[in-house]
Amino acid sequence: YSVKIKDVEVLPDPVVSGQDAAFSVSFPSGARLASGKLAITVYFHGIFVHREIYDLCQKTSCPVEAGNFVLKSSQNLPSVTPSGAYRLKLEMLDPKNKLLACAMVNFDIVRPNPLADQ
Repeated sequence: YSVKIKDVEVLPDPVVSGQDAAFSVSFPSGARLASGKLAITVYFHGIFVHREIYDLCQKTSCPVEAGNFVLKSSQNLPSVTPSGAYRLKLEMLDPKNKLLACAMVNFDIVRPNPLADQ
């Protein structure tokens, strides 16, 4: 890939259903990106669940200059989100849909602890 993924962070770890989950991906890019797309595909125990495609400039300020940059995204998970093993496939595409970078992020979702507020 022309863009190498340096680091991926998921907070909190594990993710708790009914709460916000934050994903941060670090990319050291050798080229300036004026536009593109970010595709996020979600799998639950290896089974496709959901896919979203964003304009890259909606997720970060464009143009993205050459060098290190961090792409952040957050998602509020419904309280009915099943607990278990999840995988996110993050794909960065250029304006001609050429794949620039791909990352697979494994994480777990757990149910909230009902005793935590007592």
